[in-house]
Amino acid sequence: MELPHTLRDSLVDELDQFLDAFSASPDPEPIAAHVLELLEAYADEAGLEELVADLEEEGALDGTLQEILEGEMGSNDELEYTGEEVVSLLERLTGIEWTDAVEFDEDEDEDEDEDEDTEF
Repeated sequence: MELPHTLRDSLVDELDQFLDAFSASPDPEPIAAHVLELLEAYADEAGLEELVADLEEEGALDGTLQEILEGEMGSNDELEYTGEEVVSLLERLTGIEWTDAVEFDEDEDEDEDEDEDTEF
């Protein structure tokens, strides 16, 4: 699934702020729940339905995304609880690919400008 790179940046920032309140080895359950809350909030804003379910399906997960995230975080002693690490784990589990939507929109605008230039 492709999602905008700006969402990734926001997830990392939000998770860093959230994780600042925890000790070095926090309980994975609230972290996984917060990740899903952030994804669902994004989905609501973007008008996407079933984002979490789609991620679970694309990742061919053997359980819910929250369960899998919790399990992976809890079983990985080397995981550093940072926004970057948690988002990277999410990427590996679900196959998210980040796109640069801003550049895409600029390319579209350039194409439109070229079309306008050729029309008399």
